Amino acid sequence: GPVTVFMKDPAGPVQLNTVFVCHNSFVIEGENITQIFWNVTVQAFVQNGTVSKKETRCPADRPTSAPTVPPTVANVTTAPTTTAPPAPTPPPKPVEKPDIGNYSLKSGNKTCFLATVGLQLNVSQDKPLLININPKTTVADGACGNTTATLKLNDGNSTLIGFTFGVKNASASVQKFYLREVNVTLLNRLNGSVISSADNNNLSKWDAFLGSSYMCRKEQTLQINEKVQVHTFNLWIQPFLVEANKFSTAEECLADSDLNFLIPIAVGVALGFLIILVFISYIIGRRKSRTGYQSV
Repeated sequence: GPVTVFMKDPAGPVQLNTVFVCHNSFVIEGENITQIFWNVTVQAFVQNGTVSKKETRCPADRPTSAPTVPPTVANVTTAPTTTAPPAPTPPPKPVEKPDIGNYSLKSGNKTCFLATVGLQLNVSQDKPLLININPKTTVADGACGNTTATLKLNDGNSTLIGFTFGVKNASASVQKFYLREVNVTLLNRLNGSVISSADNNNLSKWDAFLGSSYMCRKEQTLQINEKVQVHTFNLWIQPFLVEANKFSTAEECLADSDLNFLIPIAVGVALGFLIILVFISYIIGRRKSRTGYQSV
């Protein structure tokens, strides 16, 4: 049923006729309740039926440093130059695979969420845009629960990615966890405004038995909407029942299972081919030996 608690907003007061905006996540705690908010836009008192154009940003959205603007050079006379033909446009460099990041969440002093993954965004716009998430500048936060867990990654206040996991009943006595939702928000690094956002809350991926972990070394693609994809590399994740700060036994994805199945087959074929070569060499050697004996 309903639970009533009293909490103090850490963001502080906002002036009247001002919109409060916070794209980064922030936490409000009170008693035994924790609430996590992100992508917030709210104006409590609207005057004359019109939302204000003035904004108040939360501290997490504010840029850490202002961009450096080069000085303007005026009244400089330059000698005329001969216009050279334009140089050919070099082909675009292929985007390298992203670095692998290690992320974790704690509940009190206990680790409750573990993730190891390389992340790459594919955004379709006028020109396709590939963005590698840099784990060195990415901060992880979120929340752990008994049936829901959320991992939110903030890549230097320019990219926000959220992964939400749930628990489902595989049978009457067996439960599994699965990836339920992914949301992606791209921000303008200078002013924190939203460039684009995408959300898919109807996923059913990365399922494994509760108490184990999920692993997939091969590249996977999560389709968020028609314009945004998330690519994962060397994924290893456990959103529930983490013990001793370590991953539990992993359930591997089908792509990795196929790879593990093909490796012994390839080794067996190579060994069989080697045995055939040895046998043929043996037969040829015996024939040469017999020919030598007959000549004597």
